[in-house]
Amino acid sequence: MKTFLLKSILLLSLISNALLLYLVVEQKNVQNAVEHEELAQQAEQPVMRLPESGNTYPLIRIIDGDTIVVGFDKQTQYVRLIGIDSPEPNDPGGPECYADEATKHLQALAQTGLVVLHFDESQGTRDTYGRLLAYIELPDGTDLGKKMIEDGYAREYTYNTAYTRQADYQAAENDAMENERGLWAPGACDE
Repeated sequence: MKTFLLKSILLLSLISNALLLYLVVEQKNVQNAVEHEELAQQAEQPVMRLPESGNTYPLIRIIDGDTIVVGFDKQTQYVRLIGIDSPEPNDPGGPECYADEATKHLQALAQTGLVVLHFDESQGTRDTYGRLLAYIELPDGTDLGKKMIEDGYAREYTYNTAYTRQADYQAAENDAMENERGLWAPGACDE
């Protein structure tokens, strides 16, 4: 009886190990098939070049106080300004206070029609909405993000990690607050 019990345990152990091995191999095959399919799909899609940092691009339009559209490679690219957050005109709850003013101010600042993009490796290339992430300057060197903050039309915004111009942007926000410009003016957003 003891020998029969040992043989039964050994047989069950062998069967369970074989089943476990089968499941591991099958899962790996499924995973490889999925990866192969993803690579095939990527190969079918054209590789999208990215604009080069420091180059000048035509400004197509202003979306709001922190997002623009530039022309690049016979197409358009949405670009989110690094380090700022302006009031949203298309917020699900309705336009945020000072959204129209922020959008119009960025339009007034960027009248040249040309912008220079500067990327910051610490922030990555794109945000969760697929927009390029960049500092935007005018050809004369004016930093539009810093200017929006200085003038009180945007707040300093650190998304996840510190960025290269963070200290300058924070100082600009403190100055705008102390001097009660734009968003920080008394009664600016009183309803």
